[in-house]
Amino acid sequence: MRRRDPAHRRVALPRRQPTAPGPRRQGWAVTSLTGILLSCIALAGCSPDSTGSAGAAPSAGPSAAAARSAAGIPECATGESGPDSSAGQSSAGPSSTAVAVGRAVVGRKLPGVVLQCIGGDRPVAVSAQLAGRPHVINLWASWCRPCRAEAPMLRQVSEETEGQVSFLGIDYGEQTAADGISFARAAGWRYPQLEDPEAATRTAWGVPGLPVTLLVAADGTVVKRLDGAWSSAGQLREAIRTDLETS
Repeated sequence: MRRRDPAHRRVALPRRQPTAPGPRRQGWAVTSLTGILLSCIALAGCSPDSTGSAGAAPSAGPSAAAARSAAGIPECATGESGPDSSAGQSSAGPSSTAVAVGRAVVGRKLPGVVLQCIGGDRPVAVSAQLAGRPHVINLWASWCRPCRAEAPMLRQVSEETEGQVSFLGIDYGEQTAADGISFARAAGWRYPQLEDPEAATRTAWGVPGLPVTLLVAADGTVVKRLDGAWSSAGQLREAIRTDLETS
């Protein structure tokens, strides 16, 4: 029997928010939520206290920064523009705003988009976050099974390549920022995280499902795209060495 290549697994993006379970399904919902939390804990070998608790999204301001700090997530870049940002880039209110419509295509510059620092306290242009450095950009969500499977690989390789390549996570379509911060904390990620609750990158970058990983050169050109999960840390490590030309 031929096995499916796990690198091509991905989760279809939800088209609507699930409705609250009725009385007959409450027991099932509690069981499912418990399973998800235990899966997140297992990824990083953390105690229950280290995973955080799901709930309302952290409010803007000091509480959002405190939640990131407690989770070990570095602060995001400041500003809504950066090197080679698109002309006319703007943000319409507090929500994420797509600046370019198209697709993140290998061989082309990454379309500009303004998202939120995870926690929702301020807008950040992806171009400002990249700041002219080679990056691995990973789009994920706590409800995405393949994302949970590849989380330890991202943690491992991000630590191994520190100082050579930067990593950036984007929490996509999350119901609350608290869910995303708890997941990132359990995964042990120690690199900046943005959030895209309104799926701006679906249009701007052509995101059909999760996870998606983009390798972006220092000049903002997409040099590799993977729709689906990495099969191993070695596969990701080799892609960085080959496509981002790191030693």
